[in-house]
Amino acid sequence: MKTAPFKHISDALDNYDLLLFDLWGVIIEDEKFYPGIIDAVNNLLKHKKSFFVSNAPRPAFVMEDKLKSWGLEGVTEDMIITSGDIAREIILEHSRAASIAKPVIYHLGADQNDDILRKFDYIPTDDYKKADIFLISMFRDENQNLREFDELLKNVAKEKSLLTICSNPDIEIPKGNMFRYCAGFFARVVEQNGGEVVYTGKPKKIMYDHVFKKAGNIAKDRILMIGDTYETDILGAQDSGIHSGLVMTGNARKFHEMHESHAGKVNALNQMANELKMFPTFITELV
Repeated sequence: MKTAPFKHISDALDNYDLLLFDLWGVIIEDEKFYPGIIDAVNNLLKHKKSFFVSNAPRPAFVMEDKLKSWGLEGVTEDMIITSGDIAREIILEHSRAASIAKPVIYHLGADQNDDILRKFDYIPTDDYKKADIFLISMFRDENQNLREFDELLKNVAKEKSLLTICSNPDIEIPKGNMFRYCAGFFARVVEQNGGEVVYTGKPKKIMYDHVFKKAGNIAKDRILMIGDTYETDILGAQDSGIHSGLVMTGNARKFHEMHESHAGKVNALNQMANELKMFPTFITELV
């Protein structure tokens, strides 16, 4: 079995010149911060160049205010890379290529995700057949109706000329004692019915291309992705050739919480890594 060692982040810092932080599952869960995490991240920000790399379906200029409200210090818009921003770029590129002056967008999203289209020149529609873009940012908690949009998504899958964009590839994130199902969950219904979806966040290459552009001449093996999810954070790092530190909070917790000892937890995470073939460079804690 391939095994990743446990290494506290403080013991790994000398190996890296750039830290990439995931947000939900690393810093916050269900609107609650993990104990001591804000001070710990602020300390890391003082010592290392850092970016926040998130599958949040909203622009960096919105996330900057949010991160500052959390108490993170010295955060600027330029330090934030979101799947929402990449979705906006793809919409603009598609519109230019198709000579569309103002795209018609059907946005399947919760009200609080409407800011993905803030300061954006477009025409909203509630008829997917009239749309140029079908944009998915929707989420639902597990105690809500997860099948509410199935018929719509099945119909969208049949519209081959409609560009369908998923602005958050996450399938689920923990929310206290339940799970929240994200845009990736709904995008999967489109694919299961023969449709094509463009994903704009981790683990897709397009997200890491943005990272490398911002990183400049920093070598890939000097970049560390810190995240909680195998399928996005760890796989994305693995595929893009950078290192990754799997934290034990967030999505990782469900794989080890049945074990009492620290060694048992680390072993359980390594077993899951081998099952998924998604291998972190090491398992870590930030606090």
